[in-house]
Amino acid sequence: MQELGVAGIVFLAAFTQGVVGFGFGLVAMGLLPLLVPELVAIPLVAIYSLCVAAFIAWQVRAHVSWTRLRPLLVGLVVGVPLGIAFLTTVDPRWIRLTLGVFLVAYVMWSLTFAARLGGRHVSDRWGYLAGLLSGVLGGAFNTGGPPLAVYVTMKDWSKDATKATLQVLFALTSVLAIVGHATTGRMTPDVLRLTAIVLPAVVAGVWVGARLYARIDQRTFQRGLLAVLFIVGLVFMNKALHVL
Repeated sequence: MQELGVAGIVFLAAFTQGVVGFGFGLVAMGLLPLLVPELVAIPLVAIYSLCVAAFIAWQVRAHVSWTRLRPLLVGLVVGVPLGIAFLTTVDPRWIRLTLGVFLVAYVMWSLTFAARLGGRHVSDRWGYLAGLLSGVLGGAFNTGGPPLAVYVTMKDWSKDATKATLQVLFALTSVLAIVGHATTGRMTPDVLRLTAIVLPAVVAGVWVGARLYARIDQRTFQRGLLAVLFIVGLVFMNKALHVL
């Protein structure tokens, strides 16, 4: 019964990332701890995140640009080890609350004011910070998507370029996180067993999500990205406030 519940959660998480390009770790980590211990869910999601990101990256590989990726990659490589180190030393409640408030505020600003100002073009230098924050959150909690998603919504990239960029970054984050979790003993036999059992649900979810993605236009894609950010922000705030 536990495996069925885990399969349903990872299907939903993979579907979300298949449609808007991110959200697997956020959805999965928001629900999996209800069924399995958090220290089991974290390495489990790291493995699945790699599978999902690699699958989607292959689909949109023609749109990968190393110029766009460079500053984000530098930040990620520095941030992931810091996040893994923080996992046992930092209270995640305040991080979730701060991130939740920021995400809700950003989405509200984006929908009400940014559209009136025309195109939003932030400097590539902000990519270093976005990559660093994403790496820390990804290494610690498998929730590194929001800083990257905020950054890409402020660039004038196409939906394919946006999705391709995010997948390469998520794949790298997952690889670094898996190595970190393996060296700290978190890749237990229980984690590997559960990974193998429900892997088909991940494949099915990302495939269905990718089919829907192919049918939506640029504006719908951007709206969907902001909608997921808004929901994630509310979930983070709710989780933080209920345990303070």
